Amino acid sequence: MLRVSCTTLLVGLTILAAGPDPQPVFPAGPKPVGPYSPGLLAGGMMYVSGQGARDASNNLPESPEAQIRQCLENVKGVLAGGKLTMQHVVTAHVYLADIRQYDLLNKMWGEYFPKNAPARTVIGVARMPTGTPVEIAVTAVTDLRRKKVVALPGAKVSEPVSAAVNVGDRVFLSGGLGRDLAGVVPKDVKSQVKLVIDAAETALKSQGLELRNLVFTNVYVDPGMPLSELAGVLDEAIPDETARAVVQTNALPFGAHIQITGIASKAQKRLGGQCSTVAETVYCSGRVGTVHQALETLKQDLNVGGVPMTKAVSVNVFMDDLDEFAGMNKVYATYFGKVPPTRTTVQPWKRVGNLDLPPTTGSVVQADDSPRVQVSLIAVR
Repeated sequence: MLRVSCTTLLVGLTILAAGPDPQPVFPAGPKPVGPYSPGLLAGGMMYVSGQGARDASNNLPESPEAQIRQCLENVKGVLAGGKLTMQHVVTAHVYLADIRQYDLLNKMWGEYFPKNAPARTVIGVARMPTGTPVEIAVTAVTDLRRKKVVALPGAKVSEPVSAAVNVGDRVFLSGGLGRDLAGVVPKDVKSQVKLVIDAAETALKSQGLELRNLVFTNVYVDPGMPLSELAGVLDEAIPDETARAVVQTNALPFGAHIQITGIASKAQKRLGGQCSTVAETVYCSGRVGTVHQALETLKQDLNVGGVPMTKAVSVNVFMDDLDEFAGMNKVYATYFGKVPPTRTTVQPWKRVGNLDLPPTTGSVVQADDSPRVQVSLIAVR
């Protein structure tokens, strides 16, 4: 029950004009459990698939601390396969089966990112492949000199996370939560969204950017957020130029009901269809429907810019039901070439029938019985 609203745009699609094919990274470590690459180098960035907590022998550590550590070690191993370190990471998405492990995550995070920490977004999800309790996906810059951590004036730093990271032509924002400095979550939707937007404005202003420079935003909400009210509030708060996606999650940190993250750039341009570009990068809308419908429509979106699906480097798959993982993989594998993109797959919510929305793909594909998903991707031309 993936919840996309309004103009949907989820994790983007990166495209390198007339560049070489993405270079896959297959380090020693846990083997992929689907048709995806552990890591890909493309366009001055490295994309790392969502890494779970199992080791190379498929063993799952017993304690939550050991599980998070193994997950971070797996990320570290993939980066090392591309001759990069954890310091090269500019943004990370963390998925927790138990949001109560958030403080423990911070403890471990500080060990692996003792300085110049990346931007980060954390959400609580229902399930992940192989039964892992934590999954982490990252994007890293290959030239460490491009990474500039954004420190906000007067801000009290209580977590090992940067408010944002600047890599030159774009700024990656950490997930901002709808709660005030005292830790209070306002009761009304408008106040919650305003807190998030104000924080984003402050971070962007420090980099000479404005809200109108947001290329896309990912909006995560928990069951306490009334979706019937959210769309109108987002229309007021987020500029028309910004594409966005809304994803229903099981939980968010600190009991917040909304979290917003995204990327901003002065260099954004419309490519056509549902896509925007930032220099070599194209961000296209996340799509809801069956996996076949979603991927077919993303394929059409890419074709507008002359980009084949074989140039995809990173894909996010949010599934309604992880029990259909094998069926999703079967359809998914038919859309990519010999070097499949990196991928993160989670079931972010528990199924609730009355929250299901009709497909928003706009696809002409006939109805099929493949698993229901929301899919977004990054590609490099």
